[in-house]
This record gives sequence, structure tokens and C-alpha cells, in this order.
Amino acid sequence: MPFVLIRGTFEPTSGVPDGDSVRFQAEDDTLFDKLEGRIEFKNGGQVQLRYEGIDALEKAAIQPFSSNATKRNIQLLGGSQSRLPGYILSNNADGNGRPVCFVFTGEPPDWNNTGRGDELQADMLRQSVNYRLLQEGHVYPMFYETLYKELRDEMVVATEEARAENREIWSADRSMDGFEVDIPPDLSALPPIFPKLWRRLQSFYQRPSNRNKKIKEFIRELSRGKDRLFTIPDQRSIKFSTTLKVDGNKIKMLYKPEEMVFESDVRLERLAASITTSSVFA
Repeated sequence: MPFVLIRGTFEPTSGVPDGDSVRFQAEDDTLFDKLEGRIEFKNGGQVQLRYEGIDALEKAAIQPFSSNATKRNIQLLGGSQSRLPGYILSNNADGNGRPVCFVFTGEPPDWNNTGRGDELQADMLRQSVNYRLLQEGHVYPMFYETLYKELRDEMVVATEEARAENREIWSADRSMDGFEVDIPPDLSALPPIFPKLWRRLQSFYQRPSNRNKKIKEFIRELSRGKDRLFTIPDQRSIKFSTTLKVDGNKIKMLYKPEEMVFESDVRLERLAASITTSSVFA
């Protein structure tokens, strides 16, 4: 899987780092031009990274799991000081202008940045901060179709190991067993659940007119959104809302996080571009 290797420094003292993101200062920012998608540069030329293949609980979610993930991320990067040396491997940016990447500390290997040479292999993947956070149970797997199956399979192994050992979030996760949502909800009191689901609940219930609406109304609104995915066990192409079962105010996921592969911003942008092009030449 071709990636662009970008050397630089991690800057956890800038911005607001969390369990799956940190600021990064590239030695050569022209390398970002090789990525698919638009990059948003912060003050001083820094960029906010989005870690590939994983998803951490939001800061407003139940403690101490989200803060533990942030602390461990910073530890793996080398500490809380600025200008921590390392590099990233990326080939695209998300819809918010963040490079979607695998993160590594230390000296980089020799790498062919033409996009036709080196590929990320499993042994190198296991050295990434992404993989270690997943293996230690600090984050959930979060897969998009831009991540190749060979890498995804390695990350599934790390997830299964963490779950089997009840590490961190897996000691209390209720995504598959189900959880009750009080109305109006206190989302900070929910047990650890798949972060995308938590964010969709937050987005719905932070609207004042939705505060007292039932979960079925949340599901109805979710079904109108753009979250689509492919399920690995039964190979269905469905909306995120279809993966959820509701019984009163109880929600449960019908698939494990690692059994879902979501459509990415890159795919949606390509689709929009193709529709625009077709309209122009129609």
C-alpha cells in the first residue's frame, strides 16, 4: 500500500492532543501536496493529524478512559514536551484537512516517496503508535475503505487481543451488550461505547429541541445521515443506523467495530466530483 513518508516533529504542547490526534510540524511541507485531499495548516505551518485505523473516546466521554488514551498517546510519542522527532505515513487527508496517517517515533527507514514503491508491511505497522494504542486497549478500531485489507487484518488481531484481556476500554465496553440512554441524556455517564455512535448521540442531543426525544427518533435522524458502511461477516452495504438495535431506550450494536468498514471522506468527495463532472458533460 503506497504511502508518503513525511518526517518532522510531534507537538503535543500545541493545540489540544487526544487519544488519536496530535499536532505535527513537517520538515518539508511540500510532501503534503502528494496526498489526496486538502491539508489545513495551523499557525506556524503545523497540521493536526488524524490517526489511521483507530478511534479514541471523546474528551467529554466517561473518565478515566478518554484521558488515559490521551496520556498514553503522548507517552508513546516521547513525552509532553515539544519537538518530538518522528515521522508519519499517509496518502490522504480527511474532510477536516487532517492527514490520515500511521505515526512513528525515531528515525525513518529509507522510503520511496514516488507513490509507486514502498508499501507499509505488517511488521512495520506493529511499531506504529496507532497499533500500540489499539493493542493496549486505549482505542477502538475504526476502519475506512481506504485502509487495505492486509493492514486491517493486523489491526483486528490487536483488537481481539485487547478485548480478550479486558484491557482498558474493553473492561467496560457496552457497544455489543447494549446500554441505556436516559432522557434527557447525560452522555458523560455512558459506559465506553463505539466513539462514532457516541458522537452521533452527542450531535443529536445537543440540539435543545431534541433533548427530550426518544431513542427511536435519534435512529430515524441517523438514518437520514451519510454514514454508510460495509459489513465484513455478511457483506452488506448499509447505513450506520441499520447496525443498531433499539429496545425502548436501550441501544446495542449488531456488529463489532472491527466488522464494519465505513465509506471515507475521500470516497464521498470522489463521488461528488464524478457527479459534477457528469453534469458538466451531460
